[in-house]
Amino acid sequence: MNSQQQHNIAQYLKKHLKTHGELHFKAFKGGASNLTYSVKDDANEWIMRTSPPGTKAKGAHDMQREFDLLQQLNPVFPLCPEVVLLCQDSTVFDRDFYLMQPINGIIIRQKLPAIYQNSDLSALCKELIKVQHQLHQAPTDQLQRFNKGPGYIDRQISGWIHRYSRVIPAQDMAEPVIKWLVNNQPEDHRQYTLIHNDYKFDNVVFDQQNTSQIIGVLDWEMTTIGDPLMDLGCSLAYWFEATDHELLKQISMMPTYLDGMLTRDEMVHQYCLASGQSIDNYHYYYIYGLFRLAVILQQIYYRYEKGQTDNPAFKPLGMIRDLVLKQALTHLT
Repeated sequence: MNSQQQHNIAQYLKKHLKTHGELHFKAFKGGASNLTYSVKDDANEWIMRTSPPGTKAKGAHDMQREFDLLQQLNPVFPLCPEVVLLCQDSTVFDRDFYLMQPINGIIIRQKLPAIYQNSDLSALCKELIKVQHQLHQAPTDQLQRFNKGPGYIDRQISGWIHRYSRVIPAQDMAEPVIKWLVNNQPEDHRQYTLIHNDYKFDNVVFDQQNTSQIIGVLDWEMTTIGDPLMDLGCSLAYWFEATDHELLKQISMMPTYLDGMLTRDEMVHQYCLASGQSIDNYHYYYIYGLFRLAVILQQIYYRYEKGQTDNPAFKPLGMIRDLVLKQALTHLT
């Protein structure tokens, strides 16, 4: 965001919010999808979310959808951010953006924060699963516009296959995974719930005092209503453990492989305890999650290859995509 854009947004916010003094913008590093900024004045802080410049996948980066969902969800699931303002005025900024209240705390990213060095890491894992199940229990009466009806699993499998076909790499490793997902698709009989679709350590905020308690859930861009086990599978796809390939642990976005962290099997067991239901074929949802992750990585890498973004962080994504697909291949039954 350049200085002129910051000036335009600042003038807009001064008209629509009670501001105090000059507004200052700071981009948050990380993230490969929507862009996030801290917006501060002398008395307030807000978080600004907007889409990236350049080519966008159809249906992605919809700021109004994300704003509307959070506005309706916060009263029944207060761990999601409280939204403040949505701007769709192209004379202010060339993309839609919205502001929300910050949730300040601890976010676990690639390296384990020092505060957890002598902690029971299993407590963090159990809390993560507990809150995911709570999210799946949130009332959806006001969110039915996000429910496309029966057939969620089939829509996801066919949808991600189609997205992959549009950005397919020269060396394609996904075909056996695609065939397996199509041939082993489970019956779509589970009750649909609210699902986050990107639920993992780096999208939750832990309390700074009670460090094993989650106080916020972030990044609701892909949230919808669907099969909760598909959501669990997406989470497990990011959950690399101690026995996985060394390269997977090296590129892991979160330290889930450390001693004391639960394994994927143990995470599934915790979800079963929370939900009171057994999951006989969780490997299907895990392999789906890995394939979906590989497609997301390839979509971003495709933009990088085509020169639509020059972010150097995207350069290794082709290699990471292949590692994820190899992980899926090793779990085919």
